[in-house]
Amino acid sequence: MIKQCVISCLAWIYLQNFIFLTVTYFGPLTCSIITTTRKFFTILGSVLIFRHPLTTLQWTGTVLVFAGLSLDSAFGKASKHKTASENNGDVDVRSDMMMNNGLVFEGDTHQQKREKLKPL
Repeated sequence: MIKQCVISCLAWIYLQNFIFLTVTYFGPLTCSIITTTRKFFTILGSVLIFRHPLTTLQWTGTVLVFAGLSLDSAFGKASKHKTASENNGDVDVRSDMMMNNGLVFEGDTHQQKREKLKPL
């Protein structure tokens, strides 16, 4: 019993690292979308594998959640992230971090960011 608890705790700690990295590199909205999607597939697996029924209201809620996520994915990001030309040459910090493995920091000036993003 104790061995199972220790293994469970270690797995939980390991998986929390992925949540931290997702929030760090992609932001809390993306982490929320991933978490919601994972929960949906868990419920769907429960319905399909174990034949757990969902009421009409539960299916309606599920459809509404994913309709909202789909709409946000399709239309929400276009207005939130400006391109470099629309942003007067400024570069999005999260993009910098992904492209340079964290070598561009939030405190860097815009000129420093542009220098670090120049092609080799």
